[in-house]
Amino acid sequence: MNKINYVFLNVFLFLSTISFSQISTNSPYSRFGLGSLSSSVSAQQSALGGASVVYFNSNSINPENPATYSSFDPKSFLFSTALNSSIHNFKTSNQSQNESNTTFSHVSIGFPVNKFFTVSSGLLPYSSVGYNLDYMDYEAWLEDSVSVSSSGSGGLSQYYLGTSIQLHKTLSVGVNASYLFGGLSRNKTANFNNTDIFNVSSVDRTNITGISYTTGILFNTEISKNQYFAFALSFQNSTNLDAKQTLIGTTYDLTGSSLVVKDTFQNVIQNAAIVMPKKISTGASYSSDKLLLVANYSSQNWSDYQLLVDGVSIKDDNLKNSICYSGGIQFTPDYNAHNKYWKKIQYRVGGRYNKTYLNLRNNQLTETSLTFGLGLPVKRTNTFYNFSMEFGDKGTTEDNLIKEQFIRFTFGVTFKGIWFVKRKYD
Repeated sequence: MNKINYVFLNVFLFLSTISFSQISTNSPYSRFGLGSLSSSVSAQQSALGGASVVYFNSNSINPENPATYSSFDPKSFLFSTALNSSIHNFKTSNQSQNESNTTFSHVSIGFPVNKFFTVSSGLLPYSSVGYNLDYMDYEAWLEDSVSVSSSGSGGLSQYYLGTSIQLHKTLSVGVNASYLFGGLSRNKTANFNNTDIFNVSSVDRTNITGISYTTGILFNTEISKNQYFAFALSFQNSTNLDAKQTLIGTTYDLTGSSLVVKDTFQNVIQNAAIVMPKKISTGASYSSDKLLLVANYSSQNWSDYQLLVDGVSIKDDNLKNSICYSGGIQFTPDYNAHNKYWKKIQYRVGGRYNKTYLNLRNNQLTETSLTFGLGLPVKRTNTFYNFSMEFGDKGTTEDNLIKEQFIRFTFGVTFKGIWFVKRKYD
């Protein structure tokens, strides 16, 4: 790995460390459930419509399906990371607001141990919470309105360790063990227009830890000369996560711009548990020297999601089962071209339709998007740069809801080295 690669590696590690601690969403819909769920990891997959259980090659790491690790070249070592940036427009029937953020995507590594056994490990985002809402609420018992401010932050991450075994040149199986961790914080204040009533503040903090497993299978066969068909399947088990919920309620008064706490009427720490639903994903692909076609389907039974506090189920978010369809096309004019670099570039386009787990006012919110991207190989240094853009929308302005329109950018890089082999020439 030359000096330029080391510079890029250090920059990405530095930026990843910073952005991992930042709020990675501004969506008011992150108020519900576990927040806004991460839809894809790499720029390659994002450009092909999103998470792709059947996407695999020797120059990328796909934690969505651990069976794909078997596609790594012998004695190779892969390091992959990326940054995400997005611009959002939130719109109601009579208001509009723009927001933007930049955040870390992932850090992962992968390498084969021997001819049949491959491992991968990394840190991935799972969900994020980040919103700030101010609105007026009418209280009948006061015969007056109340100024309410609601905010949230936090999210879940997962560290995974996975392995794949090649059972046959056409068949691989794999498993990921993922440790989920993080905290979700949701706060609310109510300011009364009455000096005889103290204002009220509440803090709801839930810290979550636990382990889940994802198993995968990949079947890839040559159907004619240099033309391949692949089928993939992954399954994430239903699991219980440990949680600890902290509830703090206070009354306060405003003195100028300062908040003065008057009394604490609630301070409770209680053990809780979260029932995570099972998820199944499947996909198929056709590939040749120049063309790659992928199609994917996934579903997760979010109606089985539960928050158990002292053994009692709390289902205040009314989540629904989610379904996602995605697909994409990748075209490479001539990957081995010597004189015209543009022929080596991988051109990608895709799309996604997602029925999310959010069900608000009898509307199950959908998210649709179109995706584009480029894969830029640098063969001399075995470095691969990938860009993707996603244009989409989520939600609706009907029934007093919010429509979210967004543009997402992902810049990813994969460094590919040689494992346990010394280079004779630099």
